[in-house]
Amino acid sequence: MSTLSEFMERVGRRVKAPAKAREPSSSRGRVVVLKGWRKGMNKGGVTLCLRKHGASLRDAFDATNKTLEDEPVTVALKRGVNLSAVKQELRELGAVVD
Repeated sequence: MSTLSEFMERVGRRVKAPAKAREPSSSRGRVVVLKGWRKGMNKGGVTLCLRKHGASLRDAFDATNKTLEDEPVTVALKRGVNLSAVKQELRELGAVVD
């Protein structure tokens, strides 16, 4: 029986080729613009709504925080999402959307 180091010398390491990076898409797809907030806005609800409709955790969290700082923010959503329903849900949570 050989030791691990002897085995590794004989077999050698099989290294996967690194994945190729995707080219960024020039199309913006579905986006929602958060323009501000109303008193009582549900911060967690807005973040979860954005997550549910395709935004990454970082993008959803940052967008919610920037909205609370009165900065307009554009958030990309997944394809096939009903944009008017998302906007209505965000309005109900206290966000001001375009």
